[in-house]
Parts: sequence; structure tokens; C-alpha cells
Amino acid sequence: MRTLLSLLATGLLLTTTLHAQDDPKSKAIMDRLIAKNKSYTSFEADFSSRLVNTASKLDVKQEGNVKVKGKRFRLTLPDNTVINDGTALWAYSKKSNEVQVNDPAEMDQELDPSKLLTVYEKGFKSQFVEEKADATGAVVQTVKLFPIDPAKKPYHTVILGIDKNKVELRTAQVLYKDGNVVTYTLKRFVGNPELAESNFVFDKAKFPGVEINDMR
Repeated sequence: MRTLLSLLATGLLLTTTLHAQDDPKSKAIMDRLIAKNKSYTSFEADFSSRLVNTASKLDVKQEGNVKVKGKRFRLTLPDNTVINDGTALWAYSKKSNEVQVNDPAEMDQELDPSKLLTVYEKGFKSQFVEEKADATGAVVQTVKLFPIDPAKKPYHTVILGIDKNKVELRTAQVLYKDGNVVTYTLKRFVGNPELAESNFVFDKAKFPGVEINDMR
């Protein structure tokens, strides 16, 4: 679960404090991205993820959906659902039919989907790589991100693919120090959608027989 949330958190959009050591091209790209996303008070995204480790012969693929409204979110994965209702964090496992309840304040801020657009405000430098059309004809700008203090991060590089015309993130690849390479693709992104309040409530009636383990 931590890897999946970390994967989501690295779908990052950066604020101007990031740019102290950026090249002008990457700074301009990021500034456009930031300006557009400052208007979002809610968003929804469908994504696919892939975790690869060549040495360990690991190759794991997964699909997911995330809905965010303010500080609340609902992350839906094939075998897990995580809901932050504002006062409690509900992590449900389909395989065990159990939900663990924790205090949202105890969650690692880098793993919080509600902070997708702001989690990497500080501590990174960026570098422009290239700009070219992909197979669909969309012009994609590639930017690399490097933590300024790499000793404090489990990864050393993040590579972003940004749709130039839509000013939206398309892909993110995270290169970890342990050899893991995590890539995710945003298949659909909607800014400021109408999200029903029921998305951010753990409704026990929809999970018959669920075991509730309150860890608070």
C-alpha cells in the first residue's frame, strides 16, 4: 500500500520555490503547470501503474482511480480502498475484508493523494530533457526532477511527461535507489469535477461482514 500511495504522490506539480536550481526551460514548463492547477479545489484521475525491478525479476501492473476534494480523498485499487473522510483514514483490504482506521494526521505527507499538486513544493531541482510528439500526435515535454538532499529520499530521479497543449501531466517515472522503477500513466484527469459527498465516507453497509480495526 505504501508503494502505491508513494506512486500517486509522485504525480507531482511544483511551486515556484522549487526553481532555485532549475534551467530556464524546465522552469517555464513547471510555471505553466502550476498556474493551471492552482485553480483546482477537487480533481479525479484514472491511472495505471507499473513497478519493475530487473534484478528481482519483478513486474507488477495495476489500475486505479483517485478522487480528491480539499483534504479528503478516495483511492480505489483492485484489492484496496483508502478513504480520508477528514477525521479518519479508512484503509480497506478486499482480500481480508478488513478495514484499518487511523488518524489522517499520522499519514506520511508525501503519500497523501490530496497533496498531489503541492507535495513537492520544496527540495528539488529540475532539468529539461526534450519535447516531441508521441504516437497520438500530442506534444510531450519531458522534465527530470532531482532531490536537492537525496539522502532524505528513497529515490534519486523523477521523470515527468507533460502534455504541452493541455498543460497536464501524462506520465511519471520514479527511479528508486533500491533498483525499483515505478511508472504511472494518467489515463484520465478531470479538474474541479462535481464529486458526491458519499465518495468520502466509508459506508459499512457496502462491505458486508467487514471487520473494523480501529488503530487510533
